[in-house]
Amino acid sequence: MNDFARFLNAFDGIEPYSGTPPKGFLVDWLGALTDGNFRTIFGINPSAIGGHQITTRLPTVSDGEGWFEAVNQVEAAKAARDRFVMVTLGACYGSQAVGSFLALQKLNPMPSKLVAVEPEPENLKWVAKHFRDNGIDPDQHWLVGSAISDSNRPIFFPVGSPGSGAQNSFSTNDIGARRYYAKTLIEGGHAEDALRSLLIENTTGLKKQLVPGSDAFEAEIKLMSAITLNDVLSPFDFVDYVEVDIQQSEIIVFPPFMDLVKRKVRRVHIGTHGTEVHAELSDLFKKDGWEMVFDLPPNSEHQTPYGNFSLNDGVLSVVNPAL
Repeated sequence: MNDFARFLNAFDGIEPYSGTPPKGFLVDWLGALTDGNFRTIFGINPSAIGGHQITTRLPTVSDGEGWFEAVNQVEAAKAARDRFVMVTLGACYGSQAVGSFLALQKLNPMPSKLVAVEPEPENLKWVAKHFRDNGIDPDQHWLVGSAISDSNRPIFFPVGSPGSGAQNSFSTNDIGARRYYAKTLIEGGHAEDALRSLLIENTTGLKKQLVPGSDAFEAEIKLMSAITLNDVLSPFDFVDYVEVDIQQSEIIVFPPFMDLVKRKVRRVHIGTHGTEVHAELSDLFKKDGWEMVFDLPPNSEHQTPYGNFSLNDGVLSVVNPAL
């Protein structure tokens, strides 16, 4: 576990991108083009990027989370046989799906099916555009506009701030949050308006700061349909890679379906949120006999002979030895 040296040559055979991306686009080491409009929330000015020669580099350990994501993409691509199936939960604008697809084309080309689950409506539109911008026909893949949860009961989800990746339905849908909504709306004299909004438009009308203290990350609490891992995985006999970044909801999404994941999935990479969440999921995968490739808690600092890095999200990368 956490054998960094084992993956130092993971990117052999891939020449990092060198060229001139279109005006208004970022480009990464695989050549994945990203519309700058997807990143304005983080200060990117689309008019100031692209349109000039750029030479990228291969990922290194010191890149932190990005290196772990890249390693999983290329290792999943190398291990694929016959058809590559990749699932991304909390897809945002689809960067992990596109990265996995491009790694496959460079290392082990074959037919593929990408499944992007993303409940934020604007993000889902961006997934389709991101696919097209990188030569992928979204109509040949599955773009699913639902939240992911432990059941199919509708959930309260924060809609807004596309591109932020900060939507957390775990905290907006628990019983404490629901009681708070009821109390706030009733005591504020808005119960009638809220009932009308819920019945007609599926929204509470309540706003939430996704990042405390920042007005740039605001969302509205809306009622949204939910799917489960069973819904996502059942159509497939075999899934090569499941990538997950769902802002703490991983702790309700995985436990009910660990047996199903063990039967069908070869590789899982989760960006974990919260030390207790990370530890509980790590224990579940260990108990089920998964190979623990990377197991590093969130909000941690690391020094290695190959580079130092810090983590915001935790890193949990596991491989199914039975598959």
